[in-house]
Amino acid sequence: MSDSRPKPTRTNLIEPPRGWVICGFAFLFTTLAIGNARLTAAAPPSIAAFRAKPAGDTGAAADEARRLRVIVETDAGGDPDDEQSLVRFLVYANEFDVEGIIVNRHAARDGENLNRERTGLGIVQRMVRAYGTCADRLRQHDTRYPTGDAMLGKVVSGTQDSEQGMRLVISAVDRADPRPIWYLNWGTIDGTDPSALLRALDWVRANRTSEDYARFKSRVFLSSDDQFGGHTYAIDPPFPLWVDTFRPELDRRRWYHRFSAITADAGGFDLERDVRTNHGPLGELYPTNTTHRQKEGDSMTFLYLVPTGMNDPLQPTWGSWAGRYGRRPEAGSRPYYFANQADAWRGRMHRENSLARWAADLQNDFRARMDWCVNDRSQANHPPRVVVLGPPLRDVRPGQRVELDARQSTDPDGDVCHWSWEYYPEPGTLQADLGIEGADRPTASVTVPSVQHAADAHLICTVRDTGSPPLARYARVILRIRP
Repeated sequence: MSDSRPKPTRTNLIEPPRGWVICGFAFLFTTLAIGNARLTAAAPPSIAAFRAKPAGDTGAAADEARRLRVIVETDAGGDPDDEQSLVRFLVYANEFDVEGIIVNRHAARDGENLNRERTGLGIVQRMVRAYGTCADRLRQHDTRYPTGDAMLGKVVSGTQDSEQGMRLVISAVDRADPRPIWYLNWGTIDGTDPSALLRALDWVRANRTSEDYARFKSRVFLSSDDQFGGHTYAIDPPFPLWVDTFRPELDRRRWYHRFSAITADAGGFDLERDVRTNHGPLGELYPTNTTHRQKEGDSMTFLYLVPTGMNDPLQPTWGSWAGRYGRRPEAGSRPYYFANQADAWRGRMHRENSLARWAADLQNDFRARMDWCVNDRSQANHPPRVVVLGPPLRDVRPGQRVELDARQSTDPDGDVCHWSWEYYPEPGTLQADLGIEGADRPTASVTVPSVQHAADAHLICTVRDTGSPPLARYARVILRIRP
């Protein structure tokens, strides 16, 4: 796909829904508007109710309502980057309520894929069994990790000669759970069968009423490739939200190819040392024969969703460990986004900065989780928990002094932590600099500048520990400036 490069834009804040009832971590049951699509569904709230639950904190480990429900669809057996992404995904399984992993490829491609298993389903099952060998150890760090048997039971065939994948999708969407499904399609090309979600939507449309189809579709959010035929554009209603973490191609560079270039060595990451060697059977299955070193072209589908404290899956323009996203011009009023946003960072304005600014943190986080596969809790590092006093969304006036206080942040391992406060201009609408007094301290302050029109300013608090590797979590404060 070839795209002309759009100009970087600042996108207005999506207003937080009013009258929500919070259901655990990042969910609410309400009626909300995204673009012109109206839906009734559970969805992550905006920043006013947002709090990141740090990995490794087992205080509410059994609370399923705290996590996003996800389904991964993979064409494992083709490009080995699916297997690379699957290694990373499995060590993030504690962060999600994994409804299923659907495999839509029959046979592995000779020459390109070197896995000793020669079916797509066999490859994924082999990798999940490797996860199972370290699941007990992982559960020392966070009891929300599924057992090996439980995870293996979530792996199903999505090929045309099986209805398992399609039925899994229908069952998950129909379930009496206020949370929607986030669907992560990692590719359905070159010898694979049609997407299980495409088949499910076809079946629902053919066998239920148009109202039932609209209700079903309103419960499916996409962080995904588009493999859903006419259901994406031609058949109304649109999906309530689609974040395309693969596109567009800008400057002859595909976004999903840039993950490798931006993150491969970030923070001193070394694949052999940190993943493939002395980190258990799962790390050993990370393949290296991809067209791009550590390609992981599919990893951003779930890194976009990982709760870090500065992201909200309903706010693509805010930023995440998968970068920052803006509206697709060709989508019109549909709430469809892709990676066309640029950040200013280290003296350069570029799309890649929306990922590069977090790259060391996300790779250190991966390193730590691979350590969890082989080390007891006392021998590994865990991320801090960031607490900022006061509301995350604050109505302020020009000239007002705003106090910022993150002194109640803690580290589960007792490590010394470092604080930093940063003004993040691109997600907001303030057209002015915003100086922060005490930016390297737990307590800081800003003086609100003069504005001619209402504007929003985003501030990010980062708390980084001094463990090995150093881990970071964040909190976001939004100032709504009214003249």
